[in-house]
Amino acid sequence: MAAGDGNRPIVLDGLFCTDEPVLVWQDGERDRWAARAAALDHGREQPDWPKAVTSASRLSDLAPAQISWLIAKGPDGPARALIADPPMLRHRQRIDLGRVAVARFELDALPFALSEAGESADPLGLLVLPFRAPDVAVLVAGWLRHLGSARLWARLWLGRHPEAAARALIPAAAGRPGRARQNAGDALRFLTATGHGPVIRKTAEGYGRGALAVVTDLLGPDTTDMPAGDTRARPGAADVPAGGQLQLVPPMPPNRPQPARKAKTPQWLHPERLPELRRTDGGVMPAAEAAAVAGALMRSRLADPPEPPPGDPDRPGGLPLIVESSAATQPLVAPLDEQAQQVLAGVDRRSLAEFGRALLDEWLADGMPVPEVPVLLAQAHVGDDTTMQQLGPLVRSWPAKSRYARAADGFAVLATVGSDVSLRHLLAIEANMSGGSTNDRALDYLTQAAARRGLSVTQLADRLAVTHGLDRGVTVDYGTRSFPVVVDEHLTAHVTGPDGRVLARPPKPGVKDTEPGAYQWFLQFKKDLRATAAAQTARLERDMHRHRLRPARDLPGVLLPHPILGPIARRLLWGEYDTANRLVRALRVAEDGSLADVHDTTVTVDGGTPLGIVHPAELGDELADWAQIIADYEILQPFPQVDRPAVALTAEQRAATGLPGFGPVPPDAIETLLRGRWQGNGYENPDSRHTQLRHALPGGLTLLVELHPGVPTSTYLTPATDQRITEIWVDHTWSDHWQSVRRTPMGVCDPAALSELLVELYALGR
Repeated sequence: MAAGDGNRPIVLDGLFCTDEPVLVWQDGERDRWAARAAALDHGREQPDWPKAVTSASRLSDLAPAQISWLIAKGPDGPARALIADPPMLRHRQRIDLGRVAVARFELDALPFALSEAGESADPLGLLVLPFRAPDVAVLVAGWLRHLGSARLWARLWLGRHPEAAARALIPAAAGRPGRARQNAGDALRFLTATGHGPVIRKTAEGYGRGALAVVTDLLGPDTTDMPAGDTRARPGAADVPAGGQLQLVPPMPPNRPQPARKAKTPQWLHPERLPELRRTDGGVMPAAEAAAVAGALMRSRLADPPEPPPGDPDRPGGLPLIVESSAATQPLVAPLDEQAQQVLAGVDRRSLAEFGRALLDEWLADGMPVPEVPVLLAQAHVGDDTTMQQLGPLVRSWPAKSRYARAADGFAVLATVGSDVSLRHLLAIEANMSGGSTNDRALDYLTQAAARRGLSVTQLADRLAVTHGLDRGVTVDYGTRSFPVVVDEHLTAHVTGPDGRVLARPPKPGVKDTEPGAYQWFLQFKKDLRATAAAQTARLERDMHRHRLRPARDLPGVLLPHPILGPIARRLLWGEYDTANRLVRALRVAEDGSLADVHDTTVTVDGGTPLGIVHPAELGDELADWAQIIADYEILQPFPQVDRPAVALTAEQRAATGLPGFGPVPPDAIETLLRGRWQGNGYENPDSRHTQLRHALPGGLTLLVELHPGVPTSTYLTPATDQRITEIWVDHTWSDHWQSVRRTPMGVCDPAALSELLVELYALGR
């Protein structure tokens, strides 16, 4: 035993929890989990599969479809033996595999559940909920700081097994400083906040006086004798409804980076290296006070994970609601503590921003060390628009350098500041990403920042679209003469000459002109305007693909008056949508700014009605009429819309559960798809052939394409032959797509997204 001395924690060696694992089901829980075997029943089993599983020495010897069959209804003995040494599975239905395995094999499935939950805590952590075991307690204790569903699974497990948790975690909480001790302390504090403090103390007494001293030091003195209603008894506690989920936020240490060991303070944080700071009264701060300011900024941190934790283990329909950490609500930068705010109160804001940028430059030059990440987060408290202009491009570059955590911190700073400048950078970052968890985080931060203004991300992007000064008027000024800038409907900049004629560019400056640099300024202005117009056109085209809607009042109130968005929006076909995002009617912007329907009749739309940019696949029989109207009015659309290649399903096709295939298709065309955003199943097949392609659709759906004979995953040694697409069908994203019976009608797909993919596929057969 090592006694605590001052700030040194008490450390106890030799404490162990010897509890044997047991399984504790809630009412009906095992039956619900076992019922998911029906979702694994794909009907593809072969007569030789029982022999294959009997002769397999490990689970990875089997094909993925065989593993699903084995766990759902294969022979009991081989199944129990094989799941004892689980590999990392490639299945999309891993949550169903895990629940069925636990329901069927119970304690024999504990290694399987621990392996799955440890590898992917957010989607698979609920598999350990019925197990009462020390290993599970140690595992879930590390999830309490997660942003995603793992935090909920940890809270639910601790609430179901508080006594077992206390017995398992007190040894770790009394162990040597490190991650295990911190996690155990988090869990014990959570249990105390939920009313289990007496259980923890009683359990600690069983480990001896030293353990009780550790618990008292961790949780504070025993408060069980305080009067009822005294909130000092359990700080942060709230009632837990019977049978409900935990709704409280236990007190926890700040969520900040944890260095592996105490590092030396970098030289650039020493007083003699700090930049000069000025007080609000104009005086210069001495070095000691500047060091205090730096110390206050170094206490910057991200806020605690937002409440409540996302997820639901027993959602109707059998599938749990699972939220990955990247898709959960992300934490903004927390406000500075009161002491730090007082330190900064007397500092001139401009001087403070310069000071913050100097610290940021030093941190970057030092290689962005993790212990000094608060320097980055501090920019949310001291940064100005100049800081955001410097920080935005840096944050954009970090994902490409695999600095994903720092990029997320940068997103938090930009969103917390929430200025027009910072949010323009965040919008540009998100728009140039191609998906993935970092993109999800950026989008969430944008959503939060927009919501603070009472807007959606689409509305925010509309309002922050740059104008290049065209809303106020732009002039090329040579000093002795000037030329007003005008922009045509295609957003090409020109100037107006003295005689009123429109010129492609101003005349070159003469010897009497005092500002000859204005000529080059105009050429750069023209280039910048062209880039902005292209970016905004691409954004509105993405809005069409993704069904991003805005209230109808924003069209005349925000878009049409905008000098850049207006000329683009006027040449597009808009649509009125219902609450299910289905097109009600298409509309165009008339010459006077009003809206007209397909009969060229002026219509009035309520200001709160959702408007979006129509995809041609949504127009049905009206597509030809709208194409004729656009041609009659000689409207040159900014991107292909009514003349865009599209596939609109007939009523019969919408009701069907699949579409017929076609062929032959050259193998290199399939390989081109696989190099893009389509995925194949070749790495899941024993013969390493892609016999199925898949592509995500909105709404939790996936488009599937069946191939014959299939394309090898590597054509270096095995050249591919001509292919035939035998079927096109749709399935839920969570499925492994093995079932032989199709159940999802094609009509449930988003028509715009489906059309884009079908156009891509049908082009293969030409």
